[in-house]
Amino acid sequence: METSLPPIDQLLIRRFKNARDRGLLAARRGDIVSSERFFAAARVPLQLDMFSLEGKLLYKCCVDQSEAYLDYRRGDFDRARKLTAEALELNVVLEEEYGYGILHLHAIELVRNFVRIYTRCMCFDRAIELAYQILCYLEGTLDILPIPGLWDYERVVRQPPELVAVMFAEVTGDVALILAGKKRQIDHGLFALTSANMQLQVNDNCHWHPPSYAWLLVKQAFVLNDIPTFLERASTFLAKGRADTPLLWYATVIDLVALCDELDFTNSELFRQEVCTDAATWKFLPQKFSCLLGVHPKTEAA
Repeated sequence: METSLPPIDQLLIRRFKNARDRGLLAARRGDIVSSERFFAAARVPLQLDMFSLEGKLLYKCCVDQSEAYLDYRRGDFDRARKLTAEALELNVVLEEEYGYGILHLHAIELVRNFVRIYTRCMCFDRAIELAYQILCYLEGTLDILPIPGLWDYERVVRQPPELVAVMFAEVTGDVALILAGKKRQIDHGLFALTSANMQLQVNDNCHWHPPSYAWLLVKQAFVLNDIPTFLERASTFLAKGRADTPLLWYATVIDLVALCDELDFTNSELFRQEVCTDAATWKFLPQKFSCLLGVHPKTEAA
């Protein structure tokens, strides 16, 4: 994306990218003081007005998004939302006036960040509703997203299919994290908020990421308390392995353990213990899932 920029802009972006990246890494480690220092350094070229207008828009869009994560980590959710909204506004200008069509997925990623912020604020209904709206938009069953932007399904179609598939999988993972461990009644209420808009059907041949869509069908059966269908779908889903969606695989195991506990199956406690033992070796197991399975939690950024 930098190739159309003046050489001085490209030089500045490369020079100060390190400060932005180090600020983001520090925030993920929970080192707020260092992160603030790095982001202050990253904003120097903006304060000195060293960019062309196009370069300024592109660079500030990236810095705003990254610094919003710092605010998210330190619990300043109002400022996190503000910076995310500002980054989205800049993204719109870059798409519309400068021809950065490839940034449409970046716009969707910014909307996804609102899902994370709502989740951290424990506004689960808003988070899950927005997540499903993103999925519907990616599927083409929703024309626009409820946040100002350039929303048009044709823009989605023009993106690299493999990147759209990754986005669909990641947003589905957000849904799994929100719903995991909640009582079935709460799950049902949250799931029912907007899942009907996706018109879930047993057909994996017409979706961006079939494994994620298959998981949505598994979850649908679970929250509807359709136990035979859940067991059938979960068995099929789990048998295919973790592949590129380990988070969804883990979420399905958690639901299976919860069902065994709920129905008080014979040897359900033994099953839970075996899962817990195996889970200690699972890679990329979210901390929330570790706690639900009784695995010693690892320190990680949300």
